[in-house]
Amino acid sequence: MRVDFTIPSAPVPKSRPRFNTNTGRAFTDDKTRIFESLVSLAYGARHYFDDNYIRIRMKFKFEVPKSYSKKKRIDALEGKIRPTKADIDNYIKSVLDGLNGKAFKDDRYIYAILAEKEYSEEACIEVSIENVEGD
Repeated sequence: MRVDFTIPSAPVPKSRPRFNTNTGRAFTDDKTRIFESLVSLAYGARHYFDDNYIRIRMKFKFEVPKSYSKKKRIDALEGKIRPTKADIDNYIKSVLDGLNGKAFKDDRYIYAILAEKEYSEEACIEVSIENVEGD
C-alpha cells in the first residue's frame, strides 16, 4: 500500500521547544503547531498504517527567492542551486509530528526516510508513505 499526497504550504522547520517561565512546562510555538495541523489536514482520512513498517519520501519545494537574478533563478529551478535555509532534519520532524497518530501509529515504525530540498515555482511538500510488509 502506498499513499501520495501534497502539503500546499511552504515547508516549516520544527522549532526548539519553548519553556513557560511561570510553569516550567515546554510548549511548541504557534507557527510550528499550525503547520503540523496543516500537515494532518492535508493527509485527510487516507490509509492508516497502524503498526506496520513504513518508508517515507519527502520532497520539500521552496519558492525561488525574488532577489535572485534571472540566471540564478534558472539555475535554481534546474537544480544547480539548492535551498540552504534550515536543516533538513527539522523539516522532516515537523512533517512527521503532523502525521503521527494520523497516518501511522508512531514514527518509531518508520524504517527509511528519503528527503530532498529543491527550488520550485510554488512552495509545497510532496510526501509518499509506503507500507513495506512483504518486501
